[in-house]
Amino acid sequence: MKHKAIFWTISLAARIAWAQADVPLPPDDASQKKIVADVVARALQYSKELPEFACEVVTRRNVDPTGSRQHWKIVETVHEELTFAGNKEDYKTLSSNGKKGGDSRPTAAVSSADFTNLVAWLFDPKNQTEMTWANWDSVRGHRVHAIGVKLKADRSPFTIGKGKNQMRAGLMGLVYADSDTGSILRIAVAATDIPAKYPTQSVALDLQYDFAKIGDHYFLLPFKAETQSKEGKVLTWNEVDFRDYRKPGAPAAAAPKDRQAER
Repeated sequence: MKHKAIFWTISLAARIAWAQADVPLPPDDASQKKIVADVVARALQYSKELPEFACEVVTRRNVDPTGSRQHWKIVETVHEELTFAGNKEDYKTLSSNGKKGGDSRPTAAVSSADFTNLVAWLFDPKNQTEMTWANWDSVRGHRVHAIGVKLKADRSPFTIGKGKNQMRAGLMGLVYADSDTGSILRIAVAATDIPAKYPTQSVALDLQYDFAKIGDHYFLLPFKAETQSKEGKVLTWNEVDFRDYRKPGAPAAAAPKDRQAER
């Protein structure tokens, strides 16, 4: 009932906004169910349509030890080359904090697999994710359906923590799907069902997709990601950019300077 009340409140607020702007009213119940079903069908095809590719991945890890969100400091910036082939990922570290090379991946990095996996986890019918059409919205100029999603922990493949302390967590948030094509352009979710005394108290993911050209065709691929987590008072905020998509083996473009990495 609590979640229904949340969505009802969102819907009421949206109706008031639509009355004041030239935005269509919500679809009727039958149309909402069809929209959700069409988005699910489109999502289940997503990973099957991905090509083999290479790209540059830039990860910036920010930490605020005060927990106030007012004292962020970049503590790690890593440039990597990602090759995706045979449904497998291979990462090569190009530089870490301005120094060439390196052997380890960025702490709590988000990879392209997180994008494909998250779609699969949320939309796999066996996981029984609850989905509700929430409202109209906009993502980078595209009118989108905002769909509320709730994946219970006992059916969720999503895990938080490390090593022996890893645990399965639920997910709850919104999926934004293009109103014309049904393609997912953004997923914003937070972990749920975390025990009160668990070291990691919160985890949130905001994943965005956009079309990138590989060869002669455009594909919907990772564009940007942000993850935020809290352990004790310490907040961690990771920003991940995916750049320079190309076929595996094709030469990389000249990398632009990352101004944030120079702070």
